[in-house]
Amino acid sequence: MTLRRLVLPLLALFPLLSSAGGPPLVEAATLTPTFGGVLLNASFRPRGKDTLSGAWYEGGRAKLMRCDPHCTVVSEVALDTAMMVGQDSLYRVVLAGKFKGGQRLKMVLRFSDTQLVTLNVPIVD
Repeated sequence: MTLRRLVLPLLALFPLLSSAGGPPLVEAATLTPTFGGVLLNASFRPRGKDTLSGAWYEGGRAKLMRCDPHCTVVSEVALDTAMMVGQDSLYRVVLAGKFKGGQRLKMVLRFSDTQLVTLNVPIVD
């Protein structure tokens, strides 16, 4: 068996294997004012099973919350399928502080296996 016959099948599988381990796609991210801070509104499309285990911004760590029916702080959010976080969803990401409409915040989201996603998110009224 030649080396070429061994390597070609692996090269064909490489794009599939490398995308399976990447962080989720984060889309439509905005921040909306809430009492005492802002709330992240975003959609997550994971590439397989994943978890959101932390969120930070220049003012500190954001709180991950589960609201069913009352909100409680959780240490992680399971991402098995595409999901939204925001005012009308089960999970929320809340940043405390004083913010202005039109301001942009830099955020870092940490997913399983210490994968990081950076966002530059606008605050909308």
